[in-house]
Amino acid sequence: MQNQIIHGEAFEELRKLETASVDLVITDPPYKVSQKYGGGVDADNLSGVASILRTLPEISRVLKPDRFCVVCYDNRIFPFLFEAVKGTRLVYRKSVFLYRRWGIANRWVGWMQTTDPICIFVNGYDKPFAPAIQHQVKHDCYIKASPEKESTGHPAQKPLELMEDFVLWLSNVGDVVLDPYCGSGTSLVAASKHARNWIGIEREPSIVEMARARIRAAENAVAGSTSANTGSMPCQQQSLDF
Repeated sequence: MQNQIIHGEAFEELRKLETASVDLVITDPPYKVSQKYGGGVDADNLSGVASILRTLPEISRVLKPDRFCVVCYDNRIFPFLFEAVKGTRLVYRKSVFLYRRWGIANRWVGWMQTTDPICIFVNGYDKPFAPAIQHQVKHDCYIKASPEKESTGHPAQKPLELMEDFVLWLSNVGDVVLDPYCGSGTSLVAASKHARNWIGIEREPSIVEMARARIRAAENAVAGSTSANTGSMPCQQQSLDF
């Protein structure tokens, strides 16, 4: 089942995976992607938001002990994520942040919604897996100053650089990376680019095909040139002296 995107609902497909069969989870579950203002059935996308109540226990089951789960989320409904991990083995360890200088931002009172929290959990209470740092240490706030060069049109597309850092720092070559809400497939492109196996799950057929095409293009680029640029606009970082 490795190195493929499965078309289906995250919960149902996760139940088919073997226990402790995944080395790293990186995912961006739904919170506002499907929201359509102005009425209609489930206009606030409550069914999508609530899905993590069922999927996070399954994620904890399929993830190996002491390995990491990275969840991109929305700080407007941040407490719901921590409610959803109750009863699982997932233990919160740290957050990093994506600060968006570019794009559409909602306003609340006098503040603009420009920062997305990304929570890192470890699956268990023992000493977590700790691979060697493979490149420069960075700040824990990534700055997105401009759109991605490779724009997929997906409303929640994350920077490739960010996904690459999670893959490089939280897994080893040959490990299995799972994204049960894979969307446009950025996490899977990062996994493939850095010699990890991967599994994606996505329910929207058109997005499945788009993600598959992205991964094929990335794999072809890597095969053609080890220095190929797959199209990410780098996030701005400042070096720290340690």
